[in-house]
Order: sequence, then C-alpha cells, then structure tokens
Amino acid sequence: MGNTVPRKTTDEASPSVHGQCLDFIHRDDRYQLYDEAKDIGRLRTAARFVGNDHFPAQTLRSRLNWSLHRIRLADGTQLDTVIAFDPQSVTEARLLLAAMWMVEQQRWQEVAEVLRWASQCGCCTLPVSLTAADINKHADKTAYVSLPRVLAQLMVVGRHVDFGDGSRLELFRHGHDEVRAINDQPGFRLEVDPPLPAGHLYRQHRLQDHPPVHSRIYSSLGFTYASASSCAKRLILDHFVQTRQTNLRWRLLNRYVGGGRLHALLNQSPHTLMDGCTTTFSQDGDERYLVLTNSSHTFVVWIHISDYGNSVWVSVHTTEAPVSGVHVGGAFKGRFPQTTALARVVLEAVGPYVFDGQQPPQQPQQPPQQGGDDGDDDEDGGGESEADDYDDDDGSDEYSE
Repeated sequence: MGNTVPRKTTDEASPSVHGQCLDFIHRDDRYQLYDEAKDIGRLRTAARFVGNDHFPAQTLRSRLNWSLHRIRLADGTQLDTVIAFDPQSVTEARLLLAAMWMVEQQRWQEVAEVLRWASQCGCCTLPVSLTAADINKHADKTAYVSLPRVLAQLMVVGRHVDFGDGSRLELFRHGHDEVRAINDQPGFRLEVDPPLPAGHLYRQHRLQDHPPVHSRIYSSLGFTYASASSCAKRLILDHFVQTRQTNLRWRLLNRYVGGGRLHALLNQSPHTLMDGCTTTFSQDGDERYLVLTNSSHTFVVWIHISDYGNSVWVSVHTTEAPVSGVHVGGAFKGRFPQTTALARVVLEAVGPYVFDGQQPPQQPQQPPQQGGDDGDDDEDGGGESEADDYDDDDGSDEYSE
C-alpha cells in the first residue's frame, strides 16, 4: 500500500501492489491492519482504495476496545481493567479517533496507579467509563498536548474519583495554563512546574511530561508534590483517613539504621517503585508514602516516612482487622500479621527495629557503614499518651487513628 496506488473502492479494476493484483480485502478484524491510530489518519495518503466506508464507527469502536485490551501496564495487566469508554456517548468517529489517539499514543501507567489507589480507598469502581464529556474536557489535540501528559490525562479521568462528600478529583482549566483541582476556585489552583532550588530532589528527577506541582489545597502554606499524580494520590489519602479507622505503628530512627534503607527510600527518585510497593507518592522532597496493597487485599496498608535530618519518622498504617483473641495491648505484629509481613518486604533490615523491638546500635551512624545511634531518637516517642504501651514486648508505639 502506498501513494502510488491509483485506485479507489469505486474503481472497477483492482489496483496492483508490488506487481500483485488484489481482488478484494476482507477481514473481520480489519482494524488490526493498522498498527496505531496515526496510521488510520494517514488513509488519505496511503492505500487510497480503502475508503472511509471501510472504517465506520463500529470498526473504530472495535479497534479501540482491541487496543485497550492489548496495551499492558507495568504489572502485566491490561489497560481495559482500569479505563473504558462509554458505548452510549462515545459513538461519533471524531470521539472514537480521539479516544484511540489517547490510548495508543499515550502512556497510562501513572494515571492507572491513581485510579487503582482511588479504587482501594473506595472512591471509584474500575474500570472507570470515560464519556464524551470527559474527552471534550480538551477542546482539541492542541489543547491536550499543551499540558504535561499526566495532568492532561487526569483532567479526562479525574471526575470519576468521588470523595463521597460532594467533591471529586475534578480538574478545571482556565486560560492556557491554569489548572484547578476539586473546586473551580482560585485557592484550588495547581502551580505546574514550580521553581525549585538547585539540588532539590524533584529537580534532579523531574520528568518532562510529569513535572512537580505545588498546591495550597487544604493547606495555607501548601505542599510541593513530586508530580500531579503524587498530588492526586495524597488528596485521595486525605479523604480516606477522614472516613476510615486505621491502626498505626511508628518509630523515630536514625536514617542510616538497617544499612541505610530509610535514607535510600528518601533519596531515590520519587517515581521509583520498589518490590512490595504498588504505588508511591511524595511531597516537599522530604516525605514519602509507599502503598503496599492492591485490589486483591481486603484492607489498605501504607508506609509514611518523613525526613528529620539525622532521624527519620517511619510509620505503618493499616485498615486490617485485628486478629481475634489478641488483646488490644498486644504486639502490633501479632494483631496485624498481614500488614507486618507486607511492610517487612519494603523496610528490609529496618523491619526488626519497627516491629520486633530491636534497638539501634549505640554509636553514631554515618553513611560509610558505621554503627550508629540516633541519640534520644531511638527511644519510644509519644503517640497519644493514653494509647502508648511501653510494656509492649517489642518496645514501640502504636495506636488507632
């Protein structure tokens, strides 16, 4: 097929391609003749004998569904487990071609993680069904690509994340580059790609299509997030903890304890997923959240680590139901065994300090593999004073939130 083909569908004689005469082309899955949506857009200049009547809306819909099922996410699952397109409203060729372009020409991993996290937190049901109104959030392709990719995608899918209090993770656009989230008010503006000091973690690991954002939503001073998806995931968490009871286990430890695992988690790329972690988000360059559960779990677990200089706050949060028969003052690892097992995978050598009462070495710890102490920081800090259990057999603090 090429520009030299002189015939159209209505021509009486068949065209010659590479010296071979084609009598007809027929395939039930003829939409698979073209590798990408952009190929369909080239039909006017390639294989002119394939007319518009060969690609009615139903064929485009079949192609879209095929692509959604064919494209795999990082964990090997199909994209159609996360997003779909409403068959009742996405019916016009224009909308179907736009949907095909978004699916086939865009990476969806980051937004898939947002939606999966929202699903875990009860804010949406997967796959979310995108409508014509969602596609039309962008006036055209030019408007779509004028925003960083992930922010543009969140504008399409965001309203399907329902916080249950009358608000949604909906994004609104004002002018060329102003974006607001949740409420269409100035105080809900997202500052995209804010200025950062030299050496800042987010500046070192900045992604062109997924840059940092700054937001003052629910905070007068605001937070700078590693990315738009980090901001979205933190907003989901904020609403989740307001409506769910969770149990918490925490320690304040030297950053280099356990071979420097906490130091490494805080200083690696905030976009990096490690073994045992289903998604991650980060704020202000010194706080990181690691989600450990997915849709196969009946509870939600995340780890929060926060940088305090030589010390790091590490806490494990869970909605796992406590094991029956274990008294309230019992060890966290006994009351929440599944949570503990999940957290040990990510914490690695730090796990015994958090769950087993192991005490840090008594010498100052430094990066060059020397033993260390965090001074007073290795002592059990204060949770809610009435809930602290200093007689706990593993010597750390835990309480319900």
